[in-house]
Amino acid sequence: MRPIAGTAIALEDGQHRWSFDALQAQVELAADALRSRGVRVLATLMDNSAAWVIADRAAARAGIVHVPLPVFFSQAQIGHALAACGADGLLLGPELAAHWPLAAADVFSLGGQRLHLLRLPAKPVALPDGTSKITFTSGTTGAPKGVCLSEASMEAVAAGLVAAMEPLDIRRHLCALPFAVLLENIAGVSAPLAHGATCLVPPLSQLGLAGSSSFDAGRFHEAVCRHAPESIILLPQMLRAWVGHLAGQRQRAPGSLKL
Repeated sequence: MRPIAGTAIALEDGQHRWSFDALQAQVELAADALRSRGVRVLATLMDNSAAWVIADRAAARAGIVHVPLPVFFSQAQIGHALAACGADGLLLGPELAAHWPLAAADVFSLGGQRLHLLRLPAKPVALPDGTSKITFTSGTTGAPKGVCLSEASMEAVAAGLVAAMEPLDIRRHLCALPFAVLLENIAGVSAPLAHGATCLVPPLSQLGLAGSSSFDAGRFHEAVCRHAPESIILLPQMLRAWVGHLAGQRQRAPGSLKL
């Protein structure tokens, strides 16, 4: 899908906004920076943010395989995933940078965040032709397993979602799941942006999420009221907790929601 251009708002994190033109400009700059450093397989350990979206699209633009890793992975799980995909670059958000040796890391500024690119002594791994992204399972029932995806397959799914959601004409989507989860990655970012909608990308802590399972339904409700989205993707247990909170407080979900 061709990137949408213009002054309409593509990303909003609660403090800053980026138009589609501004987003594309940052993507081009980041793609050039990654190319110039010879990165072949880029892993990311980052909270939800505009910077994550820029890095994801920059990797695709530069022809670099992107490996989004959940920030709740243990060090052992991260190490396993990095070795399994042959990652030779690791992009770290500010909240995780303190846990890694950064003396020789390159510093990037994307989406208003200071990021660190750590080069890894990786052994190349043979990947299927056309691999653009590797998404890893949660690792709750064993070692995380990587699934290789092509850009064409992900674009086809996003285009199908855009067509299916057309009658609702959703203009604001609140990203409430980690971007490393493929569901939010495609249905919560790629599809809305392809439709010209705004993706609301606050840090997950502002939505009441911490780790892989902690969820504060009251804080989540406050965030939904504040951001006024028209759509959200929720896990069943998140929806159950939110409905319970609403019932206990004698409140209703915001009227902005269409889905």
